[in-house]
Amino acid sequence: MPSDLFLGDAAARLRASVVAIVDEAHGSGRGRRASRGGHGAGFAWRGGDLFVTSAHVVSTQKAVVVTPDGRAVEGRVVGRDVDRDIALLHAPEARVPAVTCGDPYALRPGSLVFAVGHPLGVKDAVSVGVFQAVRAIPRGYGMAEQRPRRGRNPFIPWVQADVRLAPGNSGGPIADVEGNVIGVAAMIVSGLALAVPAPDLERLLSSA
Repeated sequence: MPSDLFLGDAAARLRASVVAIVDEAHGSGRGRRASRGGHGAGFAWRGGDLFVTSAHVVSTQKAVVVTPDGRAVEGRVVGRDVDRDIALLHAPEARVPAVTCGDPYALRPGSLVFAVGHPLGVKDAVSVGVFQAVRAIPRGYGMAEQRPRRGRNPFIPWVQADVRLAPGNSGGPIADVEGNVIGVAAMIVSGLALAVPAPDLERLLSSA
């Protein structure tokens, strides 16, 4: 696939749906200071007013959502799954196009993927890597192998990819070469990116 198509069309399409998330507990608030960047990333999930991010990015019930065009609007946490580090924010003033989702369970190992986020404060940065698997993580890797609350499936799948992430990528999307979101960037383990599989989001958030 030509590099200009991959990095031009797919990345630009996804970047239009990616926001910065500023945790109000850190005192950034709305306005000029908030518009400079966030403590994490997120993306429009449905209808342009619901946003997925990582639960560790938003420590309270409110956060500031900074849109791709620089507007800082208030968001309210309406769903949270602590087992999978996922949160859902409602920000009706944001008006951002929703992403399209792909299926990481159908991806072949070695497929190209890319992440969009704000690593170390660089807005809407793109990192390119390789998909490896969707799998549970062996014991000994901290939160990645955390067991869920009683009554939940003991198998916790993660999208595993060799793609560079940094602080500011948390909660942002990892996508296939068409720009379809396959996972929510959660953490780095032994240099590899782990993400919550996109097909699991609907179930996780509806039961959060």
